[in-house]
Amino acid sequence: MKCLVINLDRSVDRLASARAEFSRIGIDFERVAGIDAMNGVPFTAPPLTETEICCFLSHRRCWKTIADGPDEHVAVFEDDVVFSQDAGSVLADDSWIPPNADIIKLETFLSRVRLGRRHIPVKNGYSARRLLGQHLGSCGYVISKSAAYGLLRNTGRFRAAVDVALFSPNQMTAARNTIYQLMPALCAQAAVVGTDGPLSLIQLAPRPHVDKRMADRIHSEATRIFWYLRNRNFLSTEKVDAVRLGGPSVYPR
Repeated sequence: MKCLVINLDRSVDRLASARAEFSRIGIDFERVAGIDAMNGVPFTAPPLTETEICCFLSHRRCWKTIADGPDEHVAVFEDDVVFSQDAGSVLADDSWIPPNADIIKLETFLSRVRLGRRHIPVKNGYSARRLLGQHLGSCGYVISKSAAYGLLRNTGRFRAAVDVALFSPNQMTAARNTIYQLMPALCAQAAVVGTDGPLSLIQLAPRPHVDKRMADRIHSEATRIFWYLRNRNFLSTEKVDAVRLGGPSVYPR
């Protein structure tokens, strides 16, 4: 399966770390030049920060590559990714992807997430489960060609950060897609699992609280209800573990 890695031109050390991770699992990748906020932001999109806007634009650059390319499924990663010790066998091909999947989230923040009850076997003990609740982060995911095209079409105006647009129940960009979570997770950000690797410069900055207009609140709640009804949501939650992350030095602390 084709793998794309977002990396800023000035982040040479982060590219080296990504190369080491991919080499460790025996998988090649294609670098996608990230859009750097230090070079200026082409527009404003309150309440997003300049870093969040450039992060979103970087992911859109990947989606454009996928939408215009020949591959039906492509994996997208940020440059501070840390992989499971057996991630290579999963990323080697896309034969395991559920036929109705638009997006498969590969990473974890080691938090509890609302998931569907059905386990779809993947490889080496991994399984895919429907992601029914919010699970933010955009460090690693697989996206279909059709979903990439749809996201490009529906994100001409930025209403939220890229991980919110991808994985939040109150965003129609996410609610339209059939999203799975890989269990256990295949990867995480270096900071999440406590490694000493470099942090990504495209990662999201802290988000200030912003009061929404009443119309925005109504829209968000209607979208959330659409998500829940479409996915037949359940009340139970489950922690998305990352128990296979490399060696002892990168296990969650």
